[in-house]
Parts: sequence; C-alpha cells; structure tokens
Amino acid sequence: MPEVYVHAVKGRTQEQKRALVKDITDAVVKNFNAPADAVVVSIIETEATSKAKGGVLFSEMSAPPVAKAS
Repeated sequence: MPEVYVHAVKGRTQEQKRALVKDITDAVVKNFNAPADAVVVSIIETEATSKAKGGVLFSEMSAPPVAKAS
C-alpha cells in the first residue's frame, strides 16, 4: 500500500486539499501500477508560527507562505 505524506502550512481550502489528494493518487496509480483504493495520502498541516525556512518563521516572512483561494 503506497503512502504519501504532504507537509504544509495551514490555510488551504477543503477543495484545494481534495484536488491535491486526487492528483497525487492518480500519479501513484499511474507510476506504481497500484489500485487507487490502496493509495493513502496524508496532509500534515502546521501553523505558520511553527514552521520556518532559512531560519525565519513563516509567520514572520514578508510574503505569506500560503496563497489563499478566492
């Protein structure tokens, strides 16, 4: 059973997450020749105050790390 973990800062909509897990599942089915119902995708969300890049917390960066859907 293939498992894929996606780590991201909180802020995506349910629709964005649904589309992402569908695309990931399709890619695993295509490339690993696995049935879709065997593919597990987990989205692990973190607060912007608990994730950093280049030594700077995402919450303190000038540009937001997550593009909000309109």
